[in-house]
Amino acid sequence: MKALITGAGGGIGGAIARALDLRGYELVLVDRDMAPLDALAATLSSGSEKLVCDLSSRDEVERLCGRLCGDMADLDVLVNNAGVIVPGAAADIDQSALDLHLEVNLRAPIRLMRAAAPQMIARRRGAMVATVSLGGVISLKDSAIYSASKFGLRGFLCGFHQELAPFGVKVSGVYPAAVDTPMLHHEALHGGSVLNFIDKVMTADDIANATLKAIDTGRLEIYSPWSASLTARFFGSFPWMIRPLLPLMEKIGEQGRRKFLARKGFSNQ
Repeated sequence: MKALITGAGGGIGGAIARALDLRGYELVLVDRDMAPLDALAATLSSGSEKLVCDLSSRDEVERLCGRLCGDMADLDVLVNNAGVIVPGAAADIDQSALDLHLEVNLRAPIRLMRAAAPQMIARRRGAMVATVSLGGVISLKDSAIYSASKFGLRGFLCGFHQELAPFGVKVSGVYPAAVDTPMLHHEALHGGSVLNFIDKVMTADDIANATLKAIDTGRLEIYSPWSASLTARFFGSFPWMIRPLLPLMEKIGEQGRRKFLARKGFSNQ
């Protein structure tokens, strides 16, 4: 069995890689830098291939797609885990950051899934999973661009899931709340949404387990934790309620942010 993981050098990607390694998968680890891939590969028991690919570069994405159609045509699992977020008001974020969100969070995973699909359809089996976000269910201030990319990914997964199900190919999205990774640490210290800290902060292993569940079941959407999904989907259905309740939500979230930073040993800001 063979699985490819993008963003493998990050906290969630590494946890997913270790979980699949325990299941005996031959792994293809993809990230934009080799150093974290080397560090991850050293912890794995099975052999792995390490590929450097900048998903913001369409040329590099196309080269990876070529391999999915060629020597990796036997791929059993594709995990689109790579993602970026640049917190800030949409009017203040520069064009390069806007493009980065759309290329890495939306266009690259769609392109890779489309490249892997014909081979999986021909074999009538396979699983494709994308790490989305609750930001793909509810959009909040200072993350509008990020949410736009994740809303788009969620929409693609919904339709693609329906298209590939008759051929035995599973398509799923994993929707984490806040996850204890360097990305969350950066957000907590540099103006990211305090609403990340209203609910329980998950671990990378929690999201790896959710990914395994998606691979096994083929369910369209897997939420982690389930409790946070209820709040997000409620406000996603009634987005007009967000603004009047936002001050209270931010107060609760700020308290959670300060507690999180204290637990991690960071100085509160």
